[in-house]
Amino acid sequence: MHKTSPKSYQLLPIVIFYLLFSIVTFSQTQSQTKTYKGINPENIDSSVDPNVDFYNYSNGNWLKNNPVPPEYSRWGSWNEIINKNQDVLRKILEDASVNRSASQGSNIQKLGDLYFLSMDTVTIEREGINPLKEYLAKIDGIGSKEDFQKVFSYLKSFRTGGLFSFFANQDDKNSQNVILQLFQSGLGMPDRDYYLKDDDRSKKLRSQYGDFAVKIFELMGNDNFTAMKYAQKVMDIETRLAKASMSRVDMREAEATYHLMTLEELKSLTPDFSWDILFKEIGLSDKSKFDNGINVAQPEFFKEVNRMLSDVSIEDWKTYLKWNLVRNAADKLSSGFADATFNFYSKVLRGTEQKQPRWKQSLEFVEGAIGEPLGEVFAAQRFTPETKAKALEMVANIKEAFRVRLLANVWMSDKTKQEALKKLSTFNVKIGYTDKWRDYSRLDIDRTSFAENLIRATKYNMKLNLDKIGLPVETTEWFMLPQTVNASYNSSKNDITFPAGIMQPPFYDPEADDAINYGSIGAVIGHEITHGFDDQGRKYDADGNLKDWWTEEDAKNFKERADKLVEQFNSYLVVDSLHVKGDLTLGENIADLGGLLVAYDALQKTLEGKVRPLIDGFTPEQRFFLGFSQVWRGNSRPEALRLQVNTDPHSPGRFRVIGTIANIPAFIKAFNGKEGDPMINDAAKRVVIW
Repeated sequence: MHKTSPKSYQLLPIVIFYLLFSIVTFSQTQSQTKTYKGINPENIDSSVDPNVDFYNYSNGNWLKNNPVPPEYSRWGSWNEIINKNQDVLRKILEDASVNRSASQGSNIQKLGDLYFLSMDTVTIEREGINPLKEYLAKIDGIGSKEDFQKVFSYLKSFRTGGLFSFFANQDDKNSQNVILQLFQSGLGMPDRDYYLKDDDRSKKLRSQYGDFAVKIFELMGNDNFTAMKYAQKVMDIETRLAKASMSRVDMREAEATYHLMTLEELKSLTPDFSWDILFKEIGLSDKSKFDNGINVAQPEFFKEVNRMLSDVSIEDWKTYLKWNLVRNAADKLSSGFADATFNFYSKVLRGTEQKQPRWKQSLEFVEGAIGEPLGEVFAAQRFTPETKAKALEMVANIKEAFRVRLLANVWMSDKTKQEALKKLSTFNVKIGYTDKWRDYSRLDIDRTSFAENLIRATKYNMKLNLDKIGLPVETTEWFMLPQTVNASYNSSKNDITFPAGIMQPPFYDPEADDAINYGSIGAVIGHEITHGFDDQGRKYDADGNLKDWWTEEDAKNFKERADKLVEQFNSYLVVDSLHVKGDLTLGENIADLGGLLVAYDALQKTLEGKVRPLIDGFTPEQRFFLGFSQVWRGNSRPEALRLQVNTDPHSPGRFRVIGTIANIPAFIKAFNGKEGDPMINDAAKRVVIW
C-alpha cells in the first residue's frame, strides 16, 4: 500500500477461544457442503504444509499455473484487478473517441480526443522527433548562463529539465499551511546507488544506461561518436547529482527532509540560481506565496546544484537539458524512441519481454494527463453505495479493534496512549471517489497535436497544484484516482483512502464471507490505519503536524520492537545474494503486521454469537489467513525483484505474507500448528508493536 507522506496485543482470553472453538465444532456438522466465493481451492497446493510455508501452501498451484506474461515484469492478484479495470476504462475511452456529439469542452470530448491522438500511431511515426523541435531549438539557442536559467525554467513549466522537482504540499510542522516543496531529482536511473555502487551488476547497468543514452542521441540525428560523447556528459552530470543525493533509507526519516526556509534564505543557499526567473515561469511571481516559507528537503543537494551551475559548461548543460526533454517524452514519440525507452526501463531494469498493446499504453498516457475525469466515469459505472457502506462499516470495526489494542498496550504510558487515541479518533476516511471533482473546463484538448495536448495538460495539472500555496487546506482533496488499485495514508491530513479500483475481488468480494473480506480488504484497511503509527507516521500528531508527542521511554520501547522487525526482514533472501532491506521496508512491514492483527481482532468481534460454518473445508480463521495471502500472490522476474528490493519500500509479496504471519500466534491455532514450526517466530523473536 501507498503512504503519501513519510510516514500488541496479547491473545484473547482463553475462555473466549474455547467458546469460539466450541461454536466451530458445533457448526461443522451442518454446513460442510456450502461453497462461498472468495477462495478458489484449486489455487492451493495441499502438498505443502501450511505451518512450513503458508505462502506456497495457499498460492502454490496458482503460482505454477500463472507464469509472468511476456508484457509484464510481474504478475499477481493486483495485475488481474488492474486488467479488469483497464477493460472498463478502454471501453469508456473508445466510446468517447467516436462520440462526435460530445459537447466541445466537455470531459468526454477531451478524453476521446486525447485517446484518439494517442492511438494514431501512423501520425506519431511520421512525425518522429518533430513534436520536440521547437523545444530543442530553444535549448540550442542558449548562449549564456542567464539563457540557460531562462530555458531551464521554461522547461520546468511542464515538468522536464531535470535537476530537481517541486510541488505544493502541506507544511510538515504546520499542516494548516500549503507551501512550496523542493526535492532532489534529475537522475535517469531509478536510484543514486545505481551510479555509485562498484559491483559488477551495477557496472553493467551503467553501461546499458549509457548505451540507451547513445541510442537516443543517435535518433536525434547525431553520429555515433558525438552520441557517445553526449552520453558521457550526461553520465558525468547525473553522477555528481547522485553523489549529492540522500539515500532512500535516509529520506525515510521525516525530520531529515524538513528544512523550512524563507525565500531569501533559499536564495542565499543557492546564490547562483535565479529563483525569480523560475518562479515567474511557473506562476509563482507573487512573493507573498512564500510568506509561510519553502521546504528545501535536501539543502546539501541544492548546494551542489549551485556549484554545478559554475562548474559545468553551457554546452554540457544544453546536452543535459536535451537528454531530459527527449528521455521523458520518448515513450510517446515514434517507435525508435519508444523502443529504446522500453529496452532499458522495461527489458533491462524489469526483465519485461515485450511491450504492452498500444491501447494500454494510450490508456496510461490519458490517465497521466486527465485521469480524474476518466475516473469519474469509471466510478459511476463500477462503484455502488452498498460497497461504500460495507467498507465504512469495516473501517469502523477495524478502528475500534485498533483502539482496543491501544488501550491494552503494555509498553506504552498512559500519557502517550491518550495522544495516540486522540489521533486515531480523528482519522478521516475516504472511500470510492472524491466528492469534489477537479475542474478541467479551462484545459484545451483537441485533435491537432498529441504532444502539445500532453504539455498543456501537464502545465494545467501543475497549476492546479501550485495554486494551492497560501490557500486553506482542501481536506476533501484526493491524491489517488478512483480507478487506482491501491490505498493510502496521508500523515499531514491524517486520512486514509480506498479508491473504487481496489474495492473488488480478491480485496473485497460482496458475495464472500466476512473472514475472506477481513483477511483481504480488512488487512488493507488496518494497514493504512497502522501507517499512522508506523516508525514515521507515529511522529505526526492528530492535526497532521510533525511533532514529538511521545515520552522518551515510549519512543525507546517502540524502537526496540521496530528494530526486531528490521532484523527479521533483513534475513529474507529474495534473489541471488540480495536480501530484503529491513530498514527501507520498515514502515510497510509495521503496517502489514498491525493491519493483519487488527483485522483479525475485528473479525473475531464480528463473528461473536454467529454460526461459524466450514466453507470449502476451512474455518473462518483459516479463510482469514488465506484471504490475506491470496492478495499478495504473484510471480516476478529476477530483474523486477532486484529493482523492487533496491528502490521499493514494500517487501516482495512472499515476504509480506510469511514475514507478517510469523508474528501472529493466532495462526498456530488456525492451522493446528505448534510452537517451533517454521511459519512462526519463536516467542523471543516474535515482534509485537501494535
